[in-house]
Amino acid sequence: MTATQAAPTPDRRAMVRQILRDVGVPLVAYYALHALGASNLVALGAGTVISGAFLLAEVAHKRKVDLFAGVILAGFVIGFAMTFLSGDARFMLAKDSVVTGLIGLAFLGSALIGKPLVYVAARSGMAGSDPAKAAAFEERYRTRPAMRRAFGMLSGIWGVGLLGEAALRVFLVYQLPVSTMVWLSTVMMVVTFTVLIGLSIALGRRWKAAGERAEATALAAA
Repeated sequence: MTATQAAPTPDRRAMVRQILRDVGVPLVAYYALHALGASNLVALGAGTVISGAFLLAEVAHKRKVDLFAGVILAGFVIGFAMTFLSGDARFMLAKDSVVTGLIGLAFLGSALIGKPLVYVAARSGMAGSDPAKAAAFEERYRTRPAMRRAFGMLSGIWGVGLLGEAALRVFLVYQLPVSTMVWLSTVMMVVTFTVLIGLSIALGRRWKAAGERAEATALAAA
């Protein structure tokens, strides 16, 4: 088992679906309602409600709430309530960064305690499709230090990347017009996820090549 086999990259299709739900839907709703004369607060709020409804439907379909869905749901509810209590449309834009930052912290924390979220997500995906493969996967993770390091590094990279993007976005929310930040927030999130996915793939390929070389050397020395 090589490092890449041990550390699969994120599910890109699932990631795209999540970005469309959590970013694309609010973006389209905001500009459509704003063009019809709705205020920034109402337009942003409507987008958040629609996106939240999609997320709730997904949770109901799966009949479970995973870590990411739970964080996003909490962000929707808390952000929506506090935004309308404060009457500040910028807060709703900043709320998205808070959710991203919380997910980034979860990635970093999971790596530090030895339970990297990249591994948890991969194991969960396998358990749903093939319990036997999931059990073998868990055993390899338990017995192979290189596999654990690979997952830990990937989780750390995602944590740092998401936290950095969240901090920059919060800063820009209070520096630029709301109408600008609605589309710029989308661009920043898409670029961040694209870079993180690309980096994960590149590192995975490097680890695979290194693992194959190590296995070939071990066989030659045997």
